[in-house]
Amino acid sequence: MNLHQKSLFTAFLSTLLLTLLMPVCMPCVRITYCIPFLIIAIYKKPLIFCLWSSAFYGLLLDLLSAHSTLGLFATNVTLTTWILYKQKKHFFADSMTTLPLMTGFFSVLFACLQLLLIFLFERKFLIHQSAKDFLMTPLLNALFSYGVFILPCALFGKPIRKGSDYFLQDLQRGN
Repeated sequence: MNLHQKSLFTAFLSTLLLTLLMPVCMPCVRITYCIPFLIIAIYKKPLIFCLWSSAFYGLLLDLLSAHSTLGLFATNVTLTTWILYKQKKHFFADSMTTLPLMTGFFSVLFACLQLLLIFLFERKFLIHQSAKDFLMTPLLNALFSYGVFILPCALFGKPIRKGSDYFLQDLQRGN
């Protein structure tokens, strides 16, 4: 599974549909559906595209949320994308664990910045939600990204050839 080979348009459409439809179907599940699209964009596109995409998704989340401060999610998602864009060099784009790990990191950083921004702009300190935001939400986001974007490709996509497969084919041709 290579993040460079993922279709950005398909990821955009699927995350947009999930962002709009899943809160109606399952309102108690708090998954940020746009994170896998942003992670794929981080690996495929330049920084400015990623920042504009995150600002768009942040404004969409602002419009769909009950927060009194418009732009809180947009600022948070854009800052998180900007911070994680520099970290993409530490994770291989062709590893199956990169998308879930980066989604988990994105979610944890998103929760930290969310607490900070709510404290700065709304003068509220929401420590009672921090355990759920720092443990359950990143785990759910990582499982979601693995289950929707990686597992179908691993089960139904082209088989990944290992190094030994290349050598076996060469030996079979030589005989």
